[in-house]
Amino acid sequence: MTDPYQYYPTPEALSRKAWATFKNQQFTRVLEPSAGEGHLLRSVPYQYGKRLPIDCIEIDIRKHAVLRDEGFAVVGMDFLQFQSGSVYSHIIMNPPFADGAKHVLKAWEILFDGEIVAILNAETVRNPFSKERQLLLRLIEQHGEVEFLPEMFAGEDAERKTPVEVALVWLRKTSTFEQDILGCILDDLRQDRREADDLAGEFQMPNELALPNAFIDNAVLMFNAAVEAARQAVVSEARASRYRTMLGKTLGELSGGGISSEDESSSDAVKRTLFKRYHDLKNRAWVSILRSTQVTSRLSSAAQKRLESDFETVKSLEFTVPNIYGFLQGIIDQQGEIQLSMVCDVFDLITRYYSDNAVFYMGWKSNDKHRTLGMRIKTTRFILPGHGSSSYQNGLNWESERLLADFDKVFALLDGKTEAEVSLVSVFRQHFHALRVGKRIGGSYFDVRYYPGVGTIHFFPKSKTLIDRMNRWVGRQRRWLPPVDIQAGKGFWHQFEQAEAFDKAFHTEVNKQCKRNGRAIRFDPFWAIKHGGESERERGHGLLTQAMSTVLVSRGIDPDAVLENAQSSLLEWAGSVPSAIDLALAS
Repeated sequence: MTDPYQYYPTPEALSRKAWATFKNQQFTRVLEPSAGEGHLLRSVPYQYGKRLPIDCIEIDIRKHAVLRDEGFAVVGMDFLQFQSGSVYSHIIMNPPFADGAKHVLKAWEILFDGEIVAILNAETVRNPFSKERQLLLRLIEQHGEVEFLPEMFAGEDAERKTPVEVALVWLRKTSTFEQDILGCILDDLRQDRREADDLAGEFQMPNELALPNAFIDNAVLMFNAAVEAARQAVVSEARASRYRTMLGKTLGELSGGGISSEDESSSDAVKRTLFKRYHDLKNRAWVSILRSTQVTSRLSSAAQKRLESDFETVKSLEFTVPNIYGFLQGIIDQQGEIQLSMVCDVFDLITRYYSDNAVFYMGWKSNDKHRTLGMRIKTTRFILPGHGSSSYQNGLNWESERLLADFDKVFALLDGKTEAEVSLVSVFRQHFHALRVGKRIGGSYFDVRYYPGVGTIHFFPKSKTLIDRMNRWVGRQRRWLPPVDIQAGKGFWHQFEQAEAFDKAFHTEVNKQCKRNGRAIRFDPFWAIKHGGESERERGHGLLTQAMSTVLVSRGIDPDAVLENAQSSLLEWAGSVPSAIDLALAS
C-alpha cells in the first residue's frame, strides 16, 4: 500500500543532530510544519527548565491526537497554505522528500527573522534540475550551509528504514527590520512634524459595508485586516521605542529615582509582541464563529458547553476559510451524537428533581443479572422547581430563560424543525403577569402554569408523540429498550406503553417491600438508585425490579417473556428524526 504522505519518522540520532544545528539556541517559538507523530520533537532542548513552545502542522488528521497528547499545539493541516510564520524564531522540519524544496522555500517565505533547519533528500540539493531546487541552492549559498549525512534512516532507531542519503540544511533569515525601523531618520523627522489634529484627521472608520455577504468570508477578511493593522502598530511602536532610546534617559532615570524605560525595538521583542497580539486576535476570531447564531441557535446550553470545552484545541488552528469550514463540518458530522446528547440532557433535567415527572417500566436486558428498570417521562404533566421570582420582578431570571430555550430547541429537534414558532421564552416575557396570577398559557410544544411563590413551572405537553419520541430516543441510548435490529416480545412493548397506567400499583408494591422495620429508617430505593453508593444502588435496583415483576405478573405479563428476543413483530413507530433534518451549521 502506498503512503500518500511519504511518512518517514525522524530517527532519534538525526533529531538530536537537527536540533543541535541551530546556531541561536535562544528559542522564542518553534514551528514544525510536517510533524507526523512528533518524532522530530522528542529531542527538543529545554529552556530555563521548561520545554520550548512548539506549534505543529500535520496534513494527516489521524496524527493530530497523538501530537496533542504529547502537549504540542496543532495550528494547521496544510503547511503550503499556512501564512502566520512571522511569530516564529525557529522552524525545524522533515518534509516529504518529494516536495522538500517547496516546503523549505515556503518556510523561508513566511519566516520574519530566524533560523530554519530542514532534513532533505540529498538529491534535492545535489541535483537542482527544477527552478525550486535552484532557488533553494542559491538560498543555501547566500544564507546557510548544508551537511550530507549517509544512512541516517538505516540505523536501529529508524522506524521506517531507507538507505537514502540526507542533506541537513541550515538557513538564517535576517530581516531588514533594523533598517526599516530606523528608516531615514531625517526624512522621518520631517514627516513627523505634523499637528495631532492632522494625524487624527487621517483616521477613518473601516467601511463595514464594503465586505462580501458571506459571514465566514467576512470574518476572515476582518481577521486578516486586524492582523495587518496590529503588525503595523507593533512596528510603529518599536520605531517610537527606538527613537525614545536614542533621545536618552529622563532626569529621574539618570538620578536613579525612576524606572528605566525598556527598549522594545529589538527583533525578538517585536516577535514576542506580534505573537501575543496575533493569538489574541485569533482567539477573538474563533469565538466569533463559536458564538455565531449559525452554531448557538441550534445547540442547547449543555451542548454549547461541551463544544466550548474543546475550544482550546480549536483556537490553536490558523483562522482561515478552510479551517472554519472544517470546524463546522466536524460539528455537522457529529450532529447525531450532539442531538442525542441534547435530548438526554433535557430528559435528565425533567426526571432529576421531581420523582412524579417519570414512570418506570421493565428495561430490556439480555442478561438477567444486570436487569434494571427504564424510565419514561409522563405525557400528561411534569413539574420543574427552582424558578421563583419576587413581586417586583417583571420576568424570569437568565438561568430560567436559558432552560426554557433548551426545551424549545430539543422539542423542535424532535419535531423535525429548526425552532419553535411560539417559544417558551416569549410566552413568559409577553405574559409574565398573567402567568403570575395562575393563567395557563401555551407555546408551540407546551402549555405552562407558573407558581412564583414556590418557584415551580408546570408543563403540559401538547404532543404525546414528541414525548414518546424522546422516551424512545433516551431508552435506546440508555439500553432500556432493545436495539433497533432486535425484535422484543409484544409483552415488552405492552408494559412499556402502559407504564403510566401501572405506576400507582408499582409504587404501592414498592411501599410494601420497603416497610419500616421497627424503628429503623425506611430504605428509599428511588433515592438510592440516583444518589446512593454502589451497594445502595444495587439494592435499590433489586427492590424496584422485584416490585415491577410482581405488578406485571399480577396482570398476566411474564417478566421473563418481556425480556425475550422474540421474533414477533415490532410495534411500528415513526420515532426517528427525518434524515433531512440537520443542524445546518455551515449555512
